[in-house]
Amino acid sequence: MKTLTYIYTKTRAGAAVLLLPFMMGCSVFGGGGYSDDPAVRAQQQEIESLERDVQEAERYAEEAEQREKAAKNRLKAAKHELKALEEQAKRRGY
Repeated sequence: MKTLTYIYTKTRAGAAVLLLPFMMGCSVFGGGGYSDDPAVRAQQQEIESLERDVQEAERYAEEAEQREKAAKNRLKAAKHELKALEEQAKRRGY
C-alpha cells in the first residue's frame, strides 16, 4: 500500500513538472494581444496611452519634487549665510 502511494505521488510530481511549463506558456502568450473587435482594441490602446501618460506625469512630479528640495536647500543656505554676514557686520560695528 505504501509503495502505491509513493508511485502515485511521484507520478503526480512528474506530471506537474511536465505540464507546468506548457500551462504557463499558454497563459503568458495566449491573452496578451489586442482583441479582434475594433472598439475593444481602441479602448485597449487608449488605456495603454493613458498609463504611459500617468507614468510620465509621475516622473515629472518626482523631478519637480527634487527641484523643490534643491531650491529649499539653496534658500536655507542663503539664509544661513545672510545670518553669518549680519553677525560679522555687527561684530565690526556696522
